Amino acid sequence: MNLMMKRTVFLLMSCWLVAAWPVTAFAQEDETIDSRVFELGEVIITGRQIAADLATTTTEVSMAKITAKGATTAAQALEFIPGVFVQSGGKGDVHVSIRGFEQRQVKILIDGVPARETYFGTVDLSMLPADTISKITITKGASSVLYGANTMGGVINIITKRGGKTPETSLSAAFGDYNTAQYSASHGGSSKNFNYWLSAGIKTSDGYRLSSDFDPSDPVVGLGTPYNEDGGKRDLSDYEKKNLDMKVGYDPGGDSSLYLSFNYVDNDRGVPTFYNRYWAYDHWKQWQLNLAGEHHFSEKARVKARLFYVSHEDGLTDVSWDADHTTSGKKWFEKSFYEDTSTGGELQGAFELCAKDTLRLGVNFMEDNHKEGNYLSSDCFSVLNGWAATGWDDPQKYTARTYTFAVENEFSLRDRVTIVVGTSWDFFEPTKTADQPEPGKSDAFNPQIGVVFKATEATSIHASVGQKTRFPSLKELYSDLVGGNPDLDPEKTLAYEVGLSHRVNPRIQTSAAFFYNDVEDLIDTTRINGDTAYININEAVIYGVEAGIDVALSPSLNIGLNYTYMSTKDKSNDNRDLEGRPRHRLNLVLGYTFSFGLKADIQACYNRGQHWENSDTYEWEELPSYFLVNAKLSQRFDKVGAVEPELFVQGSNLLDEDYYETNGPEPGFNFLAGVTLRF
Repeated sequence: MNLMMKRTVFLLMSCWLVAAWPVTAFAQEDETIDSRVFELGEVIITGRQIAADLATTTTEVSMAKITAKGATTAAQALEFIPGVFVQSGGKGDVHVSIRGFEQRQVKILIDGVPARETYFGTVDLSMLPADTISKITITKGASSVLYGANTMGGVINIITKRGGKTPETSLSAAFGDYNTAQYSASHGGSSKNFNYWLSAGIKTSDGYRLSSDFDPSDPVVGLGTPYNEDGGKRDLSDYEKKNLDMKVGYDPGGDSSLYLSFNYVDNDRGVPTFYNRYWAYDHWKQWQLNLAGEHHFSEKARVKARLFYVSHEDGLTDVSWDADHTTSGKKWFEKSFYEDTSTGGELQGAFELCAKDTLRLGVNFMEDNHKEGNYLSSDCFSVLNGWAATGWDDPQKYTARTYTFAVENEFSLRDRVTIVVGTSWDFFEPTKTADQPEPGKSDAFNPQIGVVFKATEATSIHASVGQKTRFPSLKELYSDLVGGNPDLDPEKTLAYEVGLSHRVNPRIQTSAAFFYNDVEDLIDTTRINGDTAYININEAVIYGVEAGIDVALSPSLNIGLNYTYMSTKDKSNDNRDLEGRPRHRLNLVLGYTFSFGLKADIQACYNRGQHWENSDTYEWEELPSYFLVNAKLSQRFDKVGAVEPELFVQGSNLLDEDYYETNGPEPGFNFLAGVTLRF
């Protein structure tokens, strides 16, 4: 089926949904949405929003907004948010950056648990299905010290669902290009003082299509380049994803609650070609166990605790298929495996000293373990350079511990001004370094202060300044293949922010924020004698402005517009821009609900001013700008017995824009259509 036929099918299905008039209007969201938010997945003790979050920019993405976007993964749920940039990583994974800070500098949590590969310090956000998420909280700038170490670029907490007040079951199936199929099922509810939730899903696809305008002779990403792409379906973009999410808890709705949750993802997939590497995961599995509880001794004394265990393992295989796709001596390995675990916990207490003064204390601990091995042949460059023999090399093992002690005090001056002062003491201790030199312990003292001024009932002004630190990842310290450096210092930034939010009237909400980050010892790669190595850049500066407006033109029509301007300067390298950070990003989100219940949601994005080091010539270049449009139509029908059906059709990159970013050509027009049954 060619592109014109696919677009025709998409439009016909959309028109059919519009024509489906004999249905009931759904003016309100399900009444159980709020009750499905897993509150113990929050890091801060539940209750009113704390001033540390109000003193910097904090954005919540609700379940309704995630559904309206047509997001199928956590990564897609984070798109079209000011200051947030989602892009593909080198291994076919999807990463997110906040205000110019890459994902390794952002703390990613799933239900309050650090969820990442310990070696890289990152997580593939495409692995978590969107239909398990109740909301996502994005905290930028000087986030609360209670989040612990390594929050230099901010914090993203992905909070999954729990059972609602009444039992509910959902079944969904969807289909798209290249044999794409998605199936999911969930059930949850409450019984007396207990709450339960269970969901499972499977997603398979032969891959995604590139734009019909893609040129195989493109000198940057076409044939003969490090991406060696010939158009059509992008090579090695296939996947098979399975997930399981379970939760059970004692939750009487009073002073105590205790939950045990389990999340599992099996994410086998290909790795779209980059830097002349032809890899596929023969296995990719990650699961976490999370025991969290909270108890209120009184209205003035509350305690929260969490214990967790995270396991990640994957295996890569070189799948080069002929001599045209690889060069002798350029393979990194024939097979490679990683085995990572993280074990940790946290304890927090909140104590109301008086009506206008609250003290919070927190302690966090985590131990990371990493094990890796490579199977080498005579075609691998490490063997050709005399670094190793053929066969399986000796497995490398690394272990490190991270501790945080945090104190935060929030107090009010009169009724309009709230001040929060906090500090954290963060410690990093490598305890096993294979045959590498041991870098020794590192520590950091990170103070911060924030002020919230409620000028009027409609206007709020905030300001904050704080120091944040990120310790080097195990890869940055020890990698043999990518220039690990045990002498690296922790990264530090002094983060400033001033912001304003103003409600013009009940239908119009505006906001703006200026941010400035003075970064020291930024860790980045450089080329030394033709080889890549990690070094500390002396200094970098990231600053910019975010502005947004949300308008409810009517009960049926909502429009959101936001713009981010960002300047990033590598002061140790002629003030050139940091790689992969767009200077200008404009997002438009539009939603309309027809009287007969049809919902139409459109998202558009314009991106400009992004730079990269050309992977072929190693020249510093500006990437082409691009404009993307996504859309989703969904229609709920009258109940058939106890079953409430909903049909949907959605398309991404409707204009079939041909564009590429730092990891090669991106998807062209792709669509998905399906049905959801609720009962």
